[in-house]
Amino acid sequence: MKTSIRSKMENSKYKFAQNFWYHLIAPLCIIVLALILALCFNFNLGLDFKGGTVATVVVEEDLFVSENYSNVKTTIDEILSQNGINGLVYQKETTNYYGDAIIVRFNRIDDTAREELRQDLIQEFHSEASQDDLERFVKVDNFEGNVDSAVLTSTILAVLVAIICTMVYLWIRHGTTAAFLSLFVAIFDLVISTSLVAIVRIPVEMSTIIALAFVSMYSVITTYLFVNDVNSNIKQEKYSKLDKNEIANITTKRGIIQKLSISLILLIFVLLLGVVPTYQVRSLTVPCLIGVIVVFLTSLFITPGFWSLTYIKRRASTKSQKQTKQVVEEPKLAEEDITKEPEVIVETEEKENIKDSVK
Repeated sequence: MKTSIRSKMENSKYKFAQNFWYHLIAPLCIIVLALILALCFNFNLGLDFKGGTVATVVVEEDLFVSENYSNVKTTIDEILSQNGINGLVYQKETTNYYGDAIIVRFNRIDDTAREELRQDLIQEFHSEASQDDLERFVKVDNFEGNVDSAVLTSTILAVLVAIICTMVYLWIRHGTTAAFLSLFVAIFDLVISTSLVAIVRIPVEMSTIIALAFVSMYSVITTYLFVNDVNSNIKQEKYSKLDKNEIANITTKRGIIQKLSISLILLIFVLLLGVVPTYQVRSLTVPCLIGVIVVFLTSLFITPGFWSLTYIKRRASTKSQKQTKQVVEEPKLAEEDITKEPEVIVETEEKENIKDSVK
């Protein structure tokens, strides 16, 4: 009979916990490389943080008809390409005059390049318009970074509150080791994901911050699942003679299929985000993909080893100690009852003998 994939993983001889220090080599190399790149080239900040140039073109066509929008966008892309510009963010809106407007944002260009781009857009869309109309129909201006500090702060606070609440819950239910483990792994996954974002030179937008927040939450969930499973295994009698490294290995191997399934579902969902024709949504895709893969690998190669290094067995509570004493005393009571039974039996036999003699 063919062995299933699950049984192959559970029977694997690989020692996840014992090889913890070897598993740290690759993440540390990633962090060092990201620091070097950050010091030499800085982070690749996106338009939300560093600002850029925005071009606004008002057209006669109804841009909320997909075919019209696609045609206008293609034409503007060609003009931008001729000027050595790559449009990053497109959006459309309705104006109170003439028609709909298409807005495109891109990296900052100098005044000369802005004027050349404006003249090309005028020539393509409004070559016969008056000068007064052109001031409204075609604009090419610079803009500053517009990240709302309140949104950024609230996002960071939401992640911190979620991590702290999870830590408190794990501390109450599973002890200090579990709480500390969730904090360490969440920070570790966040640092590795941020380092990879820096290495790949992904533009850091507000959407990137949201993606990293998602990574932290997913990391906390995977740590919670591991702690629940490992503590359940510790309580099982068949594992009572195993050391904590072996228990960590068993728990990890049994949870591979579950974590792999969750990660694949998340990866499919994230890939579907890349199809959404909105830059702010599509920009979530790559950071989320990196984060999901990082969290999955960390849950296998970092979490078990760190748990086994820091695990301290919790002391039994006073209530559980009393229950244990009661369990130990119960056999004594049963033995006393058993010793009394022969007397009752003898007495009953004597009464029956007397009745027989009387007869």
